[in-house]
Amino acid sequence: MFFIVMEVLIIVLITVSVTLLQTLIQKKLMDVNLVKTLKAEMKKTNQDIKNLSKEMKNTKEGEAPSTEKLNKLMSKTVDIQKKMMGQTMKPMMISSLVVLVVLYIIPKFFSGAVLNLPFSIPFVGNQIGWLGIFIFTSIISGLVFRKIFDVGM
Repeated sequence: MFFIVMEVLIIVLITVSVTLLQTLIQKKLMDVNLVKTLKAEMKKTNQDIKNLSKEMKNTKEGEAPSTEKLNKLMSKTVDIQKKMMGQTMKPMMISSLVVLVVLYIIPKFFSGAVLNLPFSIPFVGNQIGWLGIFIFTSIISGLVFRKIFDVGM
């Protein structure tokens, strides 16, 4: 019993460490302010597209809809998405390599780690293996670290 609890705690500590490393990589390699600006610009452009679409629906049959303006807004959206993807891709690739290495190593040492829950989760049951512990801990610690380091996208 004690050994299983220690295995679970070690998996949690490894996961928190990996998630912290992921967040620090993101913070270092990504211009957070640029991404936030791009997101705000994307939101405004999407709202403009929505408004223009409503206007186009309300045009009478004799009037020509302004498809040229809609095409410009759509190309602006694509440009913004390219910039955002350029900012997020490099940190994601480096972080993925770290996670893959950890996901390869953990089952070698902790394949028997099982966390018994006092309740049942749909499609999972009341036991979570090492992968479930890793995923759950990663999600929670990722949310916390993104808030702490102001990386939240």
